[in-house]
Amino acid sequence: MKIVKREIPVIGISTEIDIPGRISVKRKYVDAVLQAGGIPFILPFTDNVQILQSVVSSIDGLLLTGGGDISPVIYGESTLPECGECCRDRDDFDYALLRLASERQIPVLGICRGMQIINTYFGGTLYQDLPAQYPSEINHRSPDAFMILQHNVRCLRTGKLYSVTGKESLQVSSIHHQAVKKLACGFKASAFADDGVIESIESDSEHIWGVQFHPELQAVEGDEAMKKLFVYFISQARTLLC
Repeated sequence: MKIVKREIPVIGISTEIDIPGRISVKRKYVDAVLQAGGIPFILPFTDNVQILQSVVSSIDGLLLTGGGDISPVIYGESTLPECGECCRDRDDFDYALLRLASERQIPVLGICRGMQIINTYFGGTLYQDLPAQYPSEINHRSPDAFMILQHNVRCLRTGKLYSVTGKESLQVSSIHHQAVKKLACGFKASAFADDGVIESIESDSEHIWGVQFHPELQAVEGDEAMKKLFVYFISQARTLLC
């Protein structure tokens, strides 16, 4: 049997399991990957390690998506009243995906909750609720669930966001009330909101990185800087095909 070499990288996309009886992925994650030249692969939720190993061995990059709050128990803290609803099954699922992806050293991009998963997995902690623990004039999440706020992000010249977009500042879509508190060892912060909240982290090895904002929302609407983030991520995954 002839083996056909894959030419387009496959990007595994983590799923939400917050709604009973469903697994789901917001379409704009899928569209952003397609637009950047990758093949989106919706990852099935399972706690079967062998199946997960097989699934992760078949992808060239991992996209950890946004969603609900991460259980503070995972990073050794008691749950504050302001912490939102958590799903430990999803926490465990995302951790398993990240462990397998990091073992294979495939590129990983975390968005919003996904960046927080990366930080806590590698030993960092989170602010469970920014208004309660980090008061600021910047509102990182609107009380209206259907309204997406935008605010400025400052990119360090030494970081990935600047090197990919060429911009020292970006207007980003913000839908979060948790954020990185203690940064994980082996990572650096490379972008900040004007109030000091960390908006992007990257590993010293450079293949694992995350953003606190939602670039997929702007990328699919034609924002050139946000499109570049996904093109770069797909190019990272494409190197595994060589």
